[in-house]
Amino acid sequence: MAKKDKDMIKFSGRHHPKLGIASTIIGILVWIGFIASTVISVMNQGNGGLVIGIIGLAIFFLSIYGFYISYQSFKKKDIFYIYPILGAFFNGFMLIFLLIIYILGFGG
Repeated sequence: MAKKDKDMIKFSGRHHPKLGIASTIIGILVWIGFIASTVISVMNQGNGGLVIGIIGLAIFFLSIYGFYISYQSFKKKDIFYIYPILGAFFNGFMLIFLLIIYILGFGG
């Protein structure tokens, strides 16, 4: 009797890396933090003060850390790449966006 197709499937042992999942979660938190600080600033007619500035810097450094651990998760072997890619996208996009905002803030 021939083996069924299910019995002939071999799994590669790949897994989702914990660093990639953490990077994706950090990226989502960075986006939520940016949206929340923007809403608070708009509600105060742009006078958010020192608290919004500190939150913005914290979001910026958290984005750098999230991008770094995403990069570290790419070095792992036999992994699924969906979470490291999502983490690199979320954190990298916000990193560039926030850097542009800070550069424009110093210039004007």
